[in-house]
Amino acid sequence: MTSKERFKLACEFKKADQIPVDYLAHPETDKKLRKHLSCETEQQLLDKLGCDFFYSPGRDISQNEGFMPFYKGAKLDITDKQRTCPLGIRWTRGAYDSKFSVDEAVENPLKNAQTEKDILNHNWPKAKDFDFSVLQAECQKNANRVIIGGLWTGIMGDSYRLCGFENFLLNTALNPNLIKCLIDRMRDMYLELNEKYFSQLKGKIDIWFFGNDFGSQDGLLLNPDMWHKFFFENIKKLTALAHGFGLKVMMHSCGGISGIIPSLIEAGVDILDPIQITAKGMNPQALAEKFGGKIVFHGGIDTQQILPYGTVEDVKKHSRQIIDALSKKGGYIFAGSQILGPDIPVENIIAMYNTVNRSQIQ
Repeated sequence: MTSKERFKLACEFKKADQIPVDYLAHPETDKKLRKHLSCETEQQLLDKLGCDFFYSPGRDISQNEGFMPFYKGAKLDITDKQRTCPLGIRWTRGAYDSKFSVDEAVENPLKNAQTEKDILNHNWPKAKDFDFSVLQAECQKNANRVIIGGLWTGIMGDSYRLCGFENFLLNTALNPNLIKCLIDRMRDMYLELNEKYFSQLKGKIDIWFFGNDFGSQDGLLLNPDMWHKFFFENIKKLTALAHGFGLKVMMHSCGGISGIIPSLIEAGVDILDPIQITAKGMNPQALAEKFGGKIVFHGGIDTQQILPYGTVEDVKKHSRQIIDALSKKGGYIFAGSQILGPDIPVENIIAMYNTVNRSQIQ
């Protein structure tokens, strides 16, 4: 059975020859694992781990510099220590990684915005500033896997980085019309950019993966009613665009977000990542009981305690428990509850993947 066939069955909540397997890791983890397993290329490592998925690079136009190969807009102010992204946010520069690393926002261009006009007059990126066709070759090279692409589309994260996190949260209550205008304008920008992305990579990608951290360890950042007012219709419009191109939609959100999962399903989200099981309300058995057969679960293998601090046997036992819980009604993709960090021993990563794969990694 091919990776794409396996994934298709998971989306239909049917059993395949084995559970689809994914791999997301910090660059340092990746480097250690490649060395340990004698893998020279990313493809060799994915093969060794039995990974069914490939992440197209450069999906974020703000948090890291991965967008630079397809950015064709006005020259950006970039120094050794800081940079400005196409949204106008100023960042400290971190380790360059086109997939998963993020920098730290230090200047918020809309921190003094008072009116909707201030929001609309901001210099918003346009589709003509980008040429996503340069990503076709990488997708073609990995066409045997399920290709994950599209822009990260942080309609919450990019919004609060434009105006400042405290400003954003305060104004959801004090000036909700301003925040709604900001989020709606962010949505419109990402609709325009993703439409070009999906058009230029039509037939090359299988999943649109976008992310917004709506939760923390203790639950939702906004109550469900407030979340619904600001985000439900926007997510619905974004997923409709992706579905129109024949893509499945995977959404990332850290934290305890069980209170909005029914709304995410209604809004068109097909796959939920990363199932942070240590967060409030994210018990895997309870999630499977409530939402199994309605949304595909992606993740769940604990990266906070078990993988970094457990023994090999702890990892194997835990991995089996998560598989049993989340795959009960079909619709499960095996992966970590976050990207695999550099604090995780290589032996535990191998034990994790040996639990799910038919062929064992030596």
